[in-house]
Order: sequence, then structure tokens, then C-alpha cells
Amino acid sequence: MANIMLTKRCNLRCPYCFAEEFVGKSSDDITLTNFQKAIDFALTNEDEEIGLIGGEPTIHPKFKEILELIINDERIQSCILFTNGILVDKFVKELSHPKFRILINCNSPTDIGEKAFEKTKQNIDLLANEYYMKEKITLGINMYKPDFDYDYIFELLSISDFSTLRTSVSIPNSKEIVKMTSLEYFRMMKPRVLEFYYKLLDNGVMPFYDCNAIPWCILTPLEYKTLETKLIQNGFEDKNLLSDITSCSPVIDILPDLHIIRCFSLSEYKAKCSDFNNISEARAYFSNYFDSLAYLVNTNKECNNCFNNKTMKCTAGCLAFKIEKMLKARQQLIEIND
Repeated sequence: MANIMLTKRCNLRCPYCFAEEFVGKSSDDITLTNFQKAIDFALTNEDEEIGLIGGEPTIHPKFKEILELIINDERIQSCILFTNGILVDKFVKELSHPKFRILINCNSPTDIGEKAFEKTKQNIDLLANEYYMKEKITLGINMYKPDFDYDYIFELLSISDFSTLRTSVSIPNSKEIVKMTSLEYFRMMKPRVLEFYYKLLDNGVMPFYDCNAIPWCILTPLEYKTLETKLIQNGFEDKNLLSDITSCSPVIDILPDLHIIRCFSLSEYKAKCSDFNNISEARAYFSNYFDSLAYLVNTNKECNNCFNNKTMKCTAGCLAFKIEKMLKARQQLIEIND
């Protein structure tokens, strides 16, 4: 997937925001000209799925025109909108087109206020029940602190009996990252995450990881068995939660000025679309720059002799946890080769 950032503005200020470097720091909106250039670059791979991200993409002043461009572009087969859902009712006619899917990131009323939460509820009901778009909608939650709130998500899931939920353990900000290794962070988050997952499964909802999946090695045998049992009891064959593969590959996020980044967690390191002939070259560049070192540099001592690390199945969490060590290792390699 190639994600196109439509705007750096947002109508919320979520405490965990992984795009914090951009959001609220600039009023940059992508121009229609640059949006078309971004589409053309992404579709140098004709099978590329397009993602619309922000900030909050729906507040772009020409969001309707952008949706119409996508609808009318025969090259685009699939597009997913990443949104907080507050303004989607304004564009329901366009978003009901078969090309679109919608990931609604659902936030606690404690974080966004009751008014914004109620609007999210109303819009989920509108899309799922009045426009029959349930199968095109995915609800999501970011688990961003050891005592994160999750009760509200069951209210949203019940609007249309959603049976899956996208989940992600949010990356701490840079100041917090340097204080702990990834496994220390995951162990801190684990009790609440497991409590939440057990409750979801008991209510017939299948949680699945998006990014920053918890490495399976921090689960005790009993915790692993409990998750496995609850999956089986509720008829879920997908064992994404129990997968020993916890790595990722470059997504490619295209910014409004046509710079590109591997992902938001490594957003400090940019290139330009014009540096590459196609999006596959861009992906290879970031893979060589970052991912080639992901399994060679560890911040967790127990990873050094781990089979899943040696066989390139597990990076022990987001690469942001060890970016400084990875860059240091890269510099050492350059000096050796010189």
C-alpha cells in the first residue's frame, strides 16, 4: 500500500498520535497537482492500493474533489480512507463507491470529548446501517498507555455487530522510547492488552494486529494457551494474535510536498518521489537503509540468540525502538567499507 498524506492538519489532538511530528505543526494541504503526481508515482506498481491519511484527511478543503479523482481514475482498484470518522457523513455519497474502504480510528470520549465521540457513533451508524457499508468498514483502537480505556469500543462495535477490531500498540514518543527497550515496553503494556483481548474474544469479536504487534515470546505458556483456547471457543481460525511473525516492511507514505518516508515512526528520514523511477525502487531503498539492519541490531539481550530473530521473523517491535543503534551500525559499515 502507498499512503498519500492529504493534510498535516487534524480536528483532534490525540495523546498518542504517531504523526505528531506533522500534525498541528503545519497547515500544509496537498495540492490537486501534487495529489495527481503522488497517484502517478504510486501506480508505477499497477496493483498498488492507495491509502488516504493525515492529519485528518477529511478536513482537506478539496476532499470531495480528491474522492472524485479516485473514482474516475480507472487505474485505481482500491482505496482505503484512514479517518477518525467525525466528518465522513459529508462525503457518504462518494465513499459509498465500491472502490473505497474505511478504517475508523476510534478514540475514547475522555480523549476527544463527548461531542466528538457522539458524532463518531452517529457516523458509524449512518455508514453501516443506513448505507449498508458494514463490510467496507473496519473499526480500530490504539492502545497507548498501560491503563488505556477500552470500554467505549464495545459501544461502537455493537452499533452494527462488528466482529473484528483492528488493534495497535502505539509507539511511545521519542523521549519515552530511549528509556526502555521494546520488550520492556511490551511487558508494561501486556496486562491491559491481554485483559482487553480476553474480553473481546468473550464477546465474539476478533482482534487483529495492524502494526507493532506484541512479540509472542513475552507471553507465558498460560497466557498463550488462554488466548488460543478463547480463539477456538469462539470459532476464530485466524491466529494473527499468536503469530511468531512480528516484522513489517516499508509502507511508503507520500507527504504533501512529495517527500516520502518509510512510515511515521521513522519520519525523520525522508527521500523524494523524484529520486526514484518507481515506487518499488523507493520501497527497496528504505528496505536497504533500515530493514536490512533490523535483524542484526538488537536492544533486547534475549533477542541475540532468538531463532525468530535469526530467521527474520521478528524485529521485537517497531524499528523506532532501535533506530539510533541501527544508524550507528550503518555508519560503522560505511567506515569499514571506506
